[in-house]
Amino acid sequence: MIDLHFHCLPRIDDGPESWEEAVALCRAAAAEGTKQIVATPHVHRHPWINANPVVRDRLLAALNSRLKGSPRVHAGCEYLFSDQAVSLIRRKETNTLTRLARGAYLLVEFEPGFVSPAAAAAFHEFAVLGVHPVIAHPERNLVFAREPQRLVELVRRGAVVQITAASLLGGFGRTAQSACDDFFRLGIVHVVASDAHSLDRRPPRLAAAHEWVRKEWGVDVALALFGQNPSAILKSLPLPYPPG
Repeated sequence: MIDLHFHCLPRIDDGPESWEEAVALCRAAAAEGTKQIVATPHVHRHPWINANPVVRDRLLAALNSRLKGSPRVHAGCEYLFSDQAVSLIRRKETNTLTRLARGAYLLVEFEPGFVSPAAAAAFHEFAVLGVHPVIAHPERNLVFAREPQRLVELVRRGAVVQITAASLLGGFGRTAQSACDDFFRLGIVHVVASDAHSLDRRPPRLAAAHEWVRKEWGVDVALALFGQNPSAILKSLPLPYPPG
């Protein structure tokens, strides 16, 4: 399995508070069968601005040195969408956004109860610039949960949908779990990731979620959402399994 949304860099956001916790969290993911993960610290989200990618890259290198390849950790970030999204992406030398594995896909989150009216136009501009937004945990956004057609519209504009393993398993409540079911029925789920933060509060639960998808939607869907599609994203390729 490949986990595209994982908070594992220490003392940089609400993820691990020490190197020991960071290493333990990554090794717990590896023990479940996750071979590769993407470190996705929050950026441009108060109080975790993390606007210097050099700092993040140093932490990533140190973590990979400690893990010795098991699992392998790639660079990335989780960007809180704002009306400055397009201008941030257009930056060259001063770009503060790290795409997933430094490729063509960018992990984007929205506020829990709000979706900017500018999102659709911004995602169109993303496509023009060769960037594919991956929407993080839309099932936990009340707008998308109540009005899934809003999410469908963004998918039509090129967005990829990533739902959270714990949401599938009921860890974020019935509303999020029900929204996951709705998104599956609408054919707009492309990736499942853990959004792990810590072993006690937000552990990686990718193996249990994989089993849930396998039972509910079949082996081929599980292979796609936990392996084939994430692998394509790491390589900046089109998704082999577009569910819609």
